[in-house]
Amino acid sequence: MRRYLNISLKIIGGLLGIVLLIWLGISLYVKANHEVLLKNITEQLNDDISGKLSIESMEPELIRGFPGISVSLKNVLLRDSLWENHKHNLLEAKKVYVAVDALSLLTGPPRIKKISVEGGTIYFYSDSLGYSNTSLLRKRTTGNNNPDKAKKNSKINNIHFSDISFIYDNKFKNKFFNIDVSSFSGALKNNSKGWKAVVDLKSMVNQLEFNTRRGSFLKNRHLRMNDFNLVFDNDQKKLTIPSQLINIEDDAIRVGGFFMFAENSSDFSLNIQAKNIPFRNASALLLPHITKKLKSYDLKKPIDVQALIKGQLKGAGKQPLVRAAWQVKNNTLSAAGEIIKNCSFAGTFTNQLIAGNGRTDTNSVIIFYGMLGKWYTIDFRAPKILISNLKRPIIEGKFTSNFPLKKLNAVSGGKTFHFNGGTAVLDLLYKAPFYKTDNKPNFIVGTIRINNAAATYQPRNLKFNRISLLLNFKGQDLFLQNMKVRSGKTQLYMNASLRNFLNLYYTDPKKIVLDWQITSPEINLGEFIAFLGKRKSGVKVTKTDTESKAASSRIFQQLDEVLDQANAHMLLKVDRLVYKNFVASNITSDITMKQSGIAINRVSLNHGGGRLEVNGNIDQSGSLNKITTATRITNVDVQKLFASFDNFGQDAITDQNLRGVFFGSTNMSATMRDNGEIVPRSFYGTVSFAIRNGALVKFEPMEKIGRLTFPNRNFSNITFKNLKNTLTIEGNKVLIPPMHIETSVFNIFANGVYSFTTGTNIALEVPLRNPQKDALLSDSLRETRIRRGIVLNLTAVDGLNGNVKIKLGKKKAED
Repeated sequence: MRRYLNISLKIIGGLLGIVLLIWLGISLYVKANHEVLLKNITEQLNDDISGKLSIESMEPELIRGFPGISVSLKNVLLRDSLWENHKHNLLEAKKVYVAVDALSLLTGPPRIKKISVEGGTIYFYSDSLGYSNTSLLRKRTTGNNNPDKAKKNSKINNIHFSDISFIYDNKFKNKFFNIDVSSFSGALKNNSKGWKAVVDLKSMVNQLEFNTRRGSFLKNRHLRMNDFNLVFDNDQKKLTIPSQLINIEDDAIRVGGFFMFAENSSDFSLNIQAKNIPFRNASALLLPHITKKLKSYDLKKPIDVQALIKGQLKGAGKQPLVRAAWQVKNNTLSAAGEIIKNCSFAGTFTNQLIAGNGRTDTNSVIIFYGMLGKWYTIDFRAPKILISNLKRPIIEGKFTSNFPLKKLNAVSGGKTFHFNGGTAVLDLLYKAPFYKTDNKPNFIVGTIRINNAAATYQPRNLKFNRISLLLNFKGQDLFLQNMKVRSGKTQLYMNASLRNFLNLYYTDPKKIVLDWQITSPEINLGEFIAFLGKRKSGVKVTKTDTESKAASSRIFQQLDEVLDQANAHMLLKVDRLVYKNFVASNITSDITMKQSGIAINRVSLNHGGGRLEVNGNIDQSGSLNKITTATRITNVDVQKLFASFDNFGQDAITDQNLRGVFFGSTNMSATMRDNGEIVPRSFYGTVSFAIRNGALVKFEPMEKIGRLTFPNRNFSNITFKNLKNTLTIEGNKVLIPPMHIETSVFNIFANGVYSFTTGTNIALEVPLRNPQKDALLSDSLRETRIRRGIVLNLTAVDGLNGNVKIKLGKKKAED
């Protein structure tokens, strides 16, 4: 047995030795005849081209080609016949390794079995008229009618590239591909129908532009293929790609499709499927302008994506059709800065919404179907959301939700409204520009119903409860319907409208006007006194959730700005109004609340048996509120009037001193604190009055005069039929023009200045004649008798402790 084994080894060794000797012999032949072989190889490679192939030198590669024969071609250059016009080499390679069938060297022209290209550029160029430098690859017909030779030449079935830049530059079709190939290996097998190839590829796709005006697919992405199969049918001129995996960056993607190269058809179609791929990676496979628009979206977990790309290789700049679809389950969606959790939906994209309208951004659309999600703590549904016209994106969709209002506190931070109870039912159809900087109009159609809510309006610290209303959106307008609100003991019934609300919400909130109709059986004005003060910033609620903080800064900051800048025009009808000592009925008002203050266009009410009408303004821009008023008072009980208005900020003549029916008008300005109190001695303006059937009761200055001059007359209850004048109030002073006071105890002619502090100087001319003696005379006759007899001249001046003292004598002229 051992002897047979030794014999076998000797035979094998002998055969190997013979093969080695033959190989060495052939190698020596190659080295000795490399110029002839170079010529033969060049001729063979030139045989099927109509351009020029040049090779600088050739060297044998003995070890690399074993057991065959390989040669190294250096500085290989392949040019078409019109190279001088366009200057683009079809092939420019530093080294080309050619593996030659060793036996063919002994039987005839060498047959090339394998070609490897290292370092260089392959540049397929077509000019704007359609001429291509690849025309040199078209098979020559002249002098090449030998079928046996063609059969031999067809055996070049292995091609390898490394460190090659492949460029496809087609000016006529507006296409441009630029791929850096690190390594490429292709094994080709011919058959009766065509050929099959297996490819290994490692490359970087720099640009893949099917339309240079639209941008590149797979831009700057690594592409790898292992055992990638290609099938070509000679009759159909169809290259088929069976469905198989490729790697783009770190993602495994299944690709299948076909390319047609027939004269009458250049269609291609690619089906792409990716399982468990990050959304960012999937969107990066699309055109840059689409990828850019999708940057405002992201999904936390990977998704499954399918895509179809269809188009034509021929045709100048025609964009391929792109369709994509994906499924999302229990994911987290980021959309334009908003976070939606527990999100599930199906989605699609196409760049051809309407057939025949082109494959452009304006005809592109992204659609979300059956979306379920949680916006922070609020669950919602959206049967369909559509984002169309990606050049100027428009988003539209139907949204429904039913949630406790307390959940809004986590989103808003409680800065504007802090909700303590109630529910909201939302059913809206929304359509608006995707970017708020777009000036296209916004539209919302639908309702939000608020039930049994309780809330605090933080900027004015006002508490409301038992809130119910319907927010009815109609296009750009918003209507607040059937609104019921309770604040303290006040019950309000309201309806309101905001015209052009959505259009102005982001663009110009100052132009928003809330037209408000309010009715109530009774209002306690003290419960709303906070509106007299300047609007304060809302109180921020401390949160640890960064997403809630972000939401508050985005959404509710804008709402707070709108509420701060918008104007409210209120038409108020109230059966009864109470404020401190003031009680009125049958109140109607027209009030506008602005950012800078409150405009009182008209307030009319019944009080003290008469009617009051007020117009004015409250300026809230400073630390104190500046008010200006114009009032008209008709047939009002003067005692109730003074008591209701806190004696108009003075204590000289109070409601305890006055009786009668008041008629008058005022034009006044004053300063008011946020709590509604008038700053003492801040009134400036005029008061025109007429008091009929009046009385001055227990007015100390008059009582002093009585005790001094007429101790037997009743100066504690001085009656008069008609008292009228126009007084000028200047802070701490009342300027009294000459006036005749005809009373039950005396006649007084007075003029001068009354001061609430110091500076009182009033001239009093008091006839001593008893008015009762002339009570039955006519007015004209009585006028002639008033000054008969003794006339006492007195002066009212400052006394001790802020009191007024009366002294004899006329007022000095300089006073």
